[in-house]
Amino acid sequence: MTKTTWKIRRRYILAAFCIGAVMLLTSSVAVLAGTGVDVSDLVTGGVALITLILTSYIFGAVWDDKNQVTASVKENPDG
Repeated sequence: MTKTTWKIRRRYILAAFCIGAVMLLTSSVAVLAGTGVDVSDLVTGGVALITLILTSYIFGAVWDDKNQVTASVKENPDG
């Protein structure tokens, strides 16, 4: 497995993180403007999106590191 997969993953993660941030900023602007719109869905969606992104990114990095260490141990019989 090459490192280019992480380059592509980082692009998708950055794009999704920006969408979550825009959702939170939009809800803040709607509240400050006093439009009377219920923004709880925007806040919940933005926070959930950012939380899921960070969780999956960290889990993926740890999983990839673990697999690379396991693969290198299998290649080296001396340990």
